[in-house]
Amino acid sequence: MPQDLIVGLDIGTTKISAVVGEVRDGQVEIVGVGNASTAGGMRKGVVVNIENTVRSIRKAIEEAETMAGCEIRSVYAGVGGGQTKGFNSHGIIAIKDREVTQADVERVIDAARTIAIPSDREVIHTLVQDFIIDGQDGIKDPIGIHGVRLECKVHIVTGAVTALNNIIKCANRASLEVSGIALQSLASGEAVLTEEEKELGVALVDFGGGTTDLAIFSENALRHNFVLPVGGNNLTNDIAIGLPSSLQNAEQLKRSFGCCLNLLPDPQEPVEVPGLGGRKARSVPRGRLSEIVHMRVAEILNYVAKEINRAGFANPLISGAVLTGGTSLVEGLPELAEEIFNLPTRRGYPMGVGGLVDVIHDPSYATGVGLILYAHRTQQAHRRRGRATRQPGSSKPGFWARLKNWVREVV
Repeated sequence: MPQDLIVGLDIGTTKISAVVGEVRDGQVEIVGVGNASTAGGMRKGVVVNIENTVRSIRKAIEEAETMAGCEIRSVYAGVGGGQTKGFNSHGIIAIKDREVTQADVERVIDAARTIAIPSDREVIHTLVQDFIIDGQDGIKDPIGIHGVRLECKVHIVTGAVTALNNIIKCANRASLEVSGIALQSLASGEAVLTEEEKELGVALVDFGGGTTDLAIFSENALRHNFVLPVGGNNLTNDIAIGLPSSLQNAEQLKRSFGCCLNLLPDPQEPVEVPGLGGRKARSVPRGRLSEIVHMRVAEILNYVAKEINRAGFANPLISGAVLTGGTSLVEGLPELAEEIFNLPTRRGYPMGVGGLVDVIHDPSYATGVGLILYAHRTQQAHRRRGRATRQPGSSKPGFWARLKNWVREVV
C-alpha cells in the first residue's frame, strides 16, 4: 500500500464505507469508495456479530480496491455510538517565571488527563481546547510566552475497551491493520465544517442509522459530544409499523418519499405501499407517511436541542447547526431543525477534497472522508513538530501495542 494513500473505514450501524484518499502536493484526492450493508453485524454502533461485520468490511474494501486500483492493508477506523463518552478536564503546572517550552506543553496536557478512568474504558482522544498563562486565557500556542503558571483545558474522549477490541478484531480478520481510531463525530467535523464555523461556534448533528451524535465546536476546539441511541433505523421501524410494510420496503419509502410536514407539497399525493406476505399493494396519502417521519425526527431534534441547552451552548453558537449523516437527507429536516433549535441550520456535505467529489457528495460519506482528513492533518502536525509519527487516536504510547497484541492472541 503506497505511503501517500490513506483509507477511512466508517463502520456504521446500517452500512460500512471504505474511502480511499491519495495525498498529492499536500492535498487529499479521493480515488476510491466501497460500500456494504452491515447485514445485522452492528447495532447502535456496536459490533454484535463478528462474522457478518468481517464479511461486510471485506466487501467494502474489495469494492474500494477495485475503484482505486490498489491493495488496502491499513485503515483509520471511526468509533461512535454509546461506547464513547466525552468530558472536559483541566491541568495546571508551574513554569517558574520563564518561557513556555514544548516539554511544558506536554507536561500540562499530561496533568490534565491524569484523572481516574474506569478499567473498562480507554482514552481515545485528548483534545486541547485552550491554554492559560497567569490567568490570560484563549491562548492556542503558548510556546515562547513568558509566565509563571501554565494551565490547559482539554476534552477527553474515552471508549469501552471491549468495543475498541471488537472493531480492531473485525478489521484484523479482514486482513487489515488498524492504524488509528477517531471519534466519528470529530472526523465528520473535519469533512463538513468550515474553520470559521468551528471558530464561531457550531453544533454538528450526525444522523446515523443506529445513533444520532452531537458534537459542539467553539474556538476551533471540540467542547462537548453526546450520543443519542436513536437514529434512522427507528424511523424505518416506525414506517414499517405505521403503514404497515416490511423493513426493506419501509426503508425505500423513507428514501423516496420521506418528508417532514413543514415541506410537504401535497398531503393527498398517493404513495404505493407494497403488501406484506404476498398481499396486494395499497395506496396511502403521502401525508400519512410524512406524519410518521415528522413525529420521529421532531422527537430526535428535541432531544438534541435539550442537550445543547444542557451543555450551556445555546447562545454562543453563532454559526448555528449543521446536519450530516445518511438520515439528514430526509426532505425538510434542516428547516425543521432550524425551527426547533432556533439556530440557522444547513445540511453538511463532505468538502475540502478533490478527486471523486461527485461520488462522495453525500452526507453519508462525512465520516469516511473526515477520517482521511483527520489522519492527514494529524500526520502533518507530527511532522511539523519533528516527532516520530504516532497514530491519530492513540493517547498513550503503549495502548495500540497492547490492543493489537491482545487481538492477535484471541484471533
